[in-house]
Amino acid sequence: MKRTTNLLLIFFGLVVPAFAGALDETRYCGPPARDAKGQIIRRADVLRAFEKVHPCPAPVGTTCPGWYRDHVIPLACGGCDAVSNLQWLPEAQWKAKSLFERKIYAPGGGVCK
Repeated sequence: MKRTTNLLLIFFGLVVPAFAGALDETRYCGPPARDAKGQIIRRADVLRAFEKVHPCPAPVGTTCPGWYRDHVIPLACGGCDAVSNLQWLPEAQWKAKSLFERKIYAPGGGVCK
């Protein structure tokens, strides 16, 4: 009988299997933390780390007009607030994706809350 050991890595506060297979999704973290009003709590340190690793695609001074940081797997659906789950999207694509996600993941009728 073959014995396996599950090793875990801690990366930007995210616990990830060290030997995740090609089809294992490591960007899910479970239900998001929420404040007293029910809003999802986002971490500013993760956004700074993301921008350090992945600078703005079209910077203008210290801003990034027309580009948005987007969670690949929405936080409301258990996506991690981590660098590995963020991407830059141009404004038009971000708006289309956000509209789609609001329809699919809407409270009460959608998949995620």
